[in-house]
Amino acid sequence: MEIVIDLAIAAGAFFAAAYCLLLSRRVRALTRLDGDLGRAIALLSRQVDDLTRALKAAEQSSAESGTALAQHITTAEAAARRLELLMAAHRATGVPDAEGPRAGPGSPDREGADFTPLRNGAYHLAPDPRKRVLRHREPGGGL
Repeated sequence: MEIVIDLAIAAGAFFAAAYCLLLSRRVRALTRLDGDLGRAIALLSRQVDDLTRALKAAEQSSAESGTALAQHITTAEAAARRLELLMAAHRATGVPDAEGPRAGPGSPDREGADFTPLRNGAYHLAPDPRKRVLRHREPGGGL
């Protein structure tokens, strides 16, 4: 019986030695990777910093572009209002066109001579032609 116990203890010691050898190899591999891993982490950290700077620059550029676009839109809307006023005033006063006097309502030359708004009821003329033309927006962002 003592021989069996001695063999079991020897086998346990052998397995413990083999396991310690395996663990020492893994620890050695980890320490070798630690240098490489440290360099990889430092490289990734620098890349994250570069990407953060690039993102901030892109956000700033986007904000500047948005501001410029808003100014252009405001200018375009003002120009559109002025054109609408000019066209409405031209229609209301009955000023003759550059080609000559206006043709009568039944005349074939009158085709397409009148200004027609994009949508019916979108623009209203005041009773007095000298008053401003009011531009009403329809619900839902339409003109």
